[in-house]
Amino acid sequence: MKKMLALAAAAALSVWSWTGQALAQDVTLHVMSWEPLQVEGTPWWDKITKGFEAAHPGVKVETNFVTFNQYLTTLAAMTAGNSLPDVFYGHVKAAELGRAGLAVNYKDVFDEAFFKQFYPGPLRQFTFDGSAVYALPWTAQIFGIFANDRIMKELGLAVPNTWDELIAMAPKIREAGYTPVAFGNLARNVCPDFFLPLVAQYGGDVYALDDLTAEGVTWDSKPVVDALALMQKLAKAGVFLDGVNGIDERPAWQIAYQGRAAMLYTGSWAPAIFEAEGTEDWITNYSVHKVPAVTADGVHYTGDGSGEGWVVNAKGPNKDLAVEFVKYMFQPDIYDEHIAGLGGFPSMPSALDQVKNPKVKEMVGWMDTDGANHILFGAGSWDAVSNVCQGILDGSIEPAAGAAQIQADVLATRSKAAQQ
Repeated sequence: MKKMLALAAAAALSVWSWTGQALAQDVTLHVMSWEPLQVEGTPWWDKITKGFEAAHPGVKVETNFVTFNQYLTTLAAMTAGNSLPDVFYGHVKAAELGRAGLAVNYKDVFDEAFFKQFYPGPLRQFTFDGSAVYALPWTAQIFGIFANDRIMKELGLAVPNTWDELIAMAPKIREAGYTPVAFGNLARNVCPDFFLPLVAQYGGDVYALDDLTAEGVTWDSKPVVDALALMQKLAKAGVFLDGVNGIDERPAWQIAYQGRAAMLYTGSWAPAIFEAEGTEDWITNYSVHKVPAVTADGVHYTGDGSGEGWVVNAKGPNKDLAVEFVKYMFQPDIYDEHIAGLGGFPSMPSALDQVKNPKVKEMVGWMDTDGANHILFGAGSWDAVSNVCQGILDGSIEPAAGAAQIQADVLATRSKAAQQ
């Protein structure tokens, strides 16, 4: 009997159980993101992962980089194949994964003091159904207009305060051989980033639209139609890159680097990348500004929150260890390593002193007054909006019809899901 018990105990240990001590056998913790610097060989990331491994003998953190353009497809395939990594960016599927029991609800494993570390906006981005938190914001973000001051001075122009001012100056910028505002929409993500805050500028509530349960809230409402009409007006005025739907985000940045665009639309993660890859002309001449508003005294609503949210696979064999890894990454001293290394915008105020770039520091100040939702998690919302947004840019759909199509497509997706 004693021999049988000893064998059973040995078998249990060979599988491993997490107790905060060493593991009985080597375990690989699989981590996946679209951040190209979160890979082996990046000094700050290595310091984070090796620190966790040193504190947890027998653990190996293996990181997998997937390009942003391929990430959502990869995530969907892994979900269908029951092969999700232990820890990964949830993308726009965070709520869906959580509601399906595939993502850990962090409210079940962390206390309120842990959540109070975060800025409210980024944490709100990943809070669903009242209180469930299925992802944790690794960074925060806010969008702006990055202007080439040399070009603007050459043309005698000031960065526009309103959208009408931008439309009015577009012909002069075009005649001089420049694109007024560069961005690329090949991945179908930047147009919603641009468009959804316009809904807020016209008085709409994007969180409520994404949820689509409140009485009287519909995608075919006036704020959405008005925002799509403004997008159409900007596109027809030649504000954006020709063929914008066929240009990826980073090639659009190259157009700005090369001095072929008067302005660039992107987010607060960009200045750190500019420092590494931008031309001298761009780096020495660009400035950052709030996006234009509808009226001269209007709010310059722009996308805030977080796109990079860590999810823990609730069905994974290493769930408890994965939760421990996430908790470790958000320890203030460890998190400081991340922000200092990435040069990004922290989701936790404790890391603000690690932000060295003056452009990022300037953008941090916009969070409290100008932030608006720009990421959709409701079933069908993201595909419906990104499809119509693409159609507005290429002129294949009109604003009212586009708003009606979003509403119909979202309802169809949710009806289908309810029947399954």
